[in-house]
Amino acid sequence: MADPIIHSGDPRFTLSALAHTRADIVAALKATLGKPNSTLVGAAIGTGMAAQAASRGGADFILAMNAGRLRSMGAPSIFSLLALRNSNDFVLDFAQAEILPFAKVPVFFGACAFDPRCSIEAEVEKIADAGFGGIVNFPTCIFLDGRFRADIEGAGLGFQRELEMLRTAQNRGMATLAYVRTVTEAQQAAQAGVDIVNLNLGWNVGGTIGSRTGVSLTQAAEYAKIVFRHVRAISEDTLCVLEGGPIVSPDQMYEVSAVSKADGYIGGSTIDRVPLEASMEQITSAFKSVGTLQKRIDELERQLEHVQREYSIVGRSPSIQRIKQRIEKLAASSLPVLITGEAGTGKRLLARGIHEAARRPASKLISASTAESSGEALFGSAPAEGGRKVLGLLQYHSTATLLIENVETLCVDAQERLMEVIETGGYRRLGDNDRGRFEGRLILTSTQPLSQLGSSGLLIPSLESRLAPGHVFLPNLRDRLEDLPLLAEHFLQALRKDRRSRKLSVDHSAYRVLMTYGWPENIRELRSVLETAAICCEGDWIKAEHLPPLSDAGAPQPHPADEREWILDALQRHRFRRGETARYLGISRKTLYNKMRAYGLPLTNA
Repeated sequence: MADPIIHSGDPRFTLSALAHTRADIVAALKATLGKPNSTLVGAAIGTGMAAQAASRGGADFILAMNAGRLRSMGAPSIFSLLALRNSNDFVLDFAQAEILPFAKVPVFFGACAFDPRCSIEAEVEKIADAGFGGIVNFPTCIFLDGRFRADIEGAGLGFQRELEMLRTAQNRGMATLAYVRTVTEAQQAAQAGVDIVNLNLGWNVGGTIGSRTGVSLTQAAEYAKIVFRHVRAISEDTLCVLEGGPIVSPDQMYEVSAVSKADGYIGGSTIDRVPLEASMEQITSAFKSVGTLQKRIDELERQLEHVQREYSIVGRSPSIQRIKQRIEKLAASSLPVLITGEAGTGKRLLARGIHEAARRPASKLISASTAESSGEALFGSAPAEGGRKVLGLLQYHSTATLLIENVETLCVDAQERLMEVIETGGYRRLGDNDRGRFEGRLILTSTQPLSQLGSSGLLIPSLESRLAPGHVFLPNLRDRLEDLPLLAEHFLQALRKDRRSRKLSVDHSAYRVLMTYGWPENIRELRSVLETAAICCEGDWIKAEHLPPLSDAGAPQPHPADEREWILDALQRHRFRRGETARYLGISRKTLYNKMRAYGLPLTNA
């Protein structure tokens, strides 16, 4: 039977616009690694829907694999090693039709080298002509062992043939990724000049059909560390990534990567099968018991709101958890509290949280200005000739919690008087020796670090020493970006209540911009950005295009030598839409246009 005619309406008719050269792909991946808080993420999948979802989620590259397709059919990944059908034709059929036309990132073809009837050169040529940017050796003999592996290698159809296939692909201008499991295989791959070495730690655990493994996360991390050290001793340019085994969550990936110094992670079952199983089970159950589920959702939302607003501090990062634990101890004591942190980090909110946690009856939180460096507003003053005396806040609110902001702006005399209040509870008015009694509590703030307050002479030594036991440091937003989604949800909830507006959520495209920005004005700036975006947004989702322009100073900046690839990658991710690309990069549209012209980049997606 003749091959069917492919017409222009068929998705297979349009090849991917991402038929990168090897140099383009490698440069783009290394540019991604050069961005702050970045790690490479690859998605080993087998359907167009999974490819599009992974791309939207921020995957840096896609591996089109027969294992991914088999998982979508309900079979475990290990079935990919069985001779069920011609693997290369199988992958080419679905990947060319479903993945290439819609992929926004480079696509690696999972190529089988087992078949002795196939010419490696002919297979690579066919794959390259189809529009794939790279090749990966999968299915691979590294999952075989014992006599079976020995016979495969003896017949010349083993790992060396796979490396020959990857070298042929490189000569054809394609990027290469090698699956390895042992130190020896990793060294051989590095010597062959592959671009990415992927250490597979075994078939993934987790889900209903996941494998079992005796390898712990600690063992996996230490083994990967050894393998990658051998790879980098041969080639520092080779990228080292992880996959499989006990890693089934982002936290576990981070734990292993931090020890092994991995450049990234490839997810197969953990990206398509494991989340899909859990999600479908939960959704089906939800439809079966929608009433009970709604009650549970309401309860969880109340619990989440309590966690978010505990002590007026939103967040669950380690630094914020430590602050919340410290608040409990400070609230139970009478120590004066010093809160330090950059402008906009929430020092006044934290002061209110400490005051409310103390539960002092009939006590108010009073904010005191330090615009008068003499401290007259605090201590009061004796009447000048023909004038009236001034009542200070210490006298007027003698049992309140007094919040003194920017304590370092007080003059030396005012600081000495404040020290007397802390030590004795008594204070003196300016201009006479009349004494009063203050039985409330002092909370002080400063935008300067405690160590700098003393070393630079902004605080007198005795006051610095007295405030140290009750010191709380509020970290910058850029140092606790894991709290940003909770903060965003908190501000949008407040916006709904204050303005009776519709329910809004933040889209992944907007989160990618927000998570790569430096936030020089911290939480205060985040709230302003979200409020502006909420006005620009007409639907239920705040997307990247709704965000206001963010300052260039906070944007991730690449090494100058990689800037062209950095910009090209961003353009391709956003289909050459300059407005979206500029917002993603954190630069103005005019700056992007000028850089595109300077680097000879196409001004439209031709």
